[in-house]
Amino acid sequence: VVGDRKTKVGVGVAKGADVQTAIAKAADVAKKNMIIVPVVNNTIPHDVEVKLSGARVLLKPAAPGTGIIAGGVVRQIVGVTGIHNLLSKSLGSTNKVNIAYATIEALKSLVPKDEWLNAPKKAAKKEAK
Repeated sequence: VVGDRKTKVGVGVAKGADVQTAIAKAADVAKKNMIIVPVVNNTIPHDVEVKLSGARVLLKPAAPGTGIIAGGVVRQIVGVTGIHNLLSKSLGSTNKVNIAYATIEALKSLVPKDEWLNAPKKAAKKEAK
C-alpha cells in the first residue's frame, strides 16, 4: 500500500526472487494504480458498500474525533490517505488481497459532495425590490 497521506492511495501485489524485489515490484505496481479519494472534513462523503470476489467492505463516515475504526487491511489502506475518521466492516472473505482490492473499489466509488445530484445549491442572492 502506498499513499501521500492527503488524497491518493494505491495497492499492488507482485512476486519476486526474494522479499526485497517482491516489495519493490509491488510498490511500483501500487504507484501506477493510485486513485484519488474525496475527503470531506477528514472523513468520506457518504456510506459505501462494495462486493468484489467474495469480499464485502462497508465504509461509513464518522464524526470528528472518532478515529479509524477498521481492522487489519482496511486500516492500513485508509491510514495512508487523508481520512482520519471512518467506520468500517469487512464482511465475507478473509483473504487479505481480496479485502484490499474491495477497499480500493469502495474508495474509488465515492462521489464528492459537489457532484451529488441532489446536493444543495448555493443560494443566489435575492435582489432587493
